[in-house]
Amino acid sequence: MKNTRLIKFVTMLGLGVSLLGIGSVTANASSKPYIGSFSSRKITYHIDSTSKHWKDNWKGAIKLWNDLHVVKLRAAKKASNAEIRLTTKKYIKGGIDFSTRLSGSQGRGGLFYSKIALNRHVFAKFYPTEKQKEQMALRSVGVAIGLDYSDDPTSALALASKPSAQDKANLKLAYKGIK
Repeated sequence: MKNTRLIKFVTMLGLGVSLLGIGSVTANASSKPYIGSFSSRKITYHIDSTSKHWKDNWKGAIKLWNDLHVVKLRAAKKASNAEIRLTTKKYIKGGIDFSTRLSGSQGRGGLFYSKIALNRHVFAKFYPTEKQKEQMALRSVGVAIGLDYSDDPTSALALASKPSAQDKANLKLAYKGIK
């Protein structure tokens, strides 16, 4: 449980720091279960990981979010054309590198770009099982498409094995009015 809190803290710290350079961000907590949304429900992604193992983890997470039929994540042939970039690195200072660019009125901000890099060194130490790695990839994709973290143990945003009905409802809320 301590490890989950540590990863949440490091992730949120990284997100907070990345948002500082974007513009004005209100520090008030929002009651909305999402950070923002992309301007379309069709969202492109690119997996920068080179190992088959991590590519499979990312693809499995993408499939589970696509199975909700709220957004459609599609692979971009060129990384430069992707709205979401997914990768792992051997070592990242701080554990997880999550950055996003927010702007606009949708939710707390419209998402223009998300990039997630997971630290393989941290995963080997704190998330050694394959199931835990898959859960973290699932959660990371959920955050990349705009959802906020959750304390609900059935939620993928709290490291459940698949998105919950509430995750689907929250995603629908985030993308309400967006085609």
